[in-house]
Amino acid sequence: MVTIGSLLAVILQSVLPVSAVLVVAGSILGLNLLAVIVGAAALTLKGVHPQEVSWLRWLNGEDDPHHTSVYASCPLTCEVRR
Repeated sequence: MVTIGSLLAVILQSVLPVSAVLVVAGSILGLNLLAVIVGAAALTLKGVHPQEVSWLRWLNGEDDPHHTSVYASCPLTCEVRR
């Protein structure tokens, strides 16, 4: 996407010398936003709820059982008792 956007900006530079990058960046952001909105609308119209999607675990507030946090200070402070 970045490569295509860069090439479009270079090509448009001859036609729109001042605002070629702005036009290309705005159109890329707009297309991405439109894709997200259309995808969300399509899933909503199909009746798919976020609770039914297994890979949206973060949206339902469930924790990931495969990940445990290890802090950098733990080897120094985990064994210290007051």
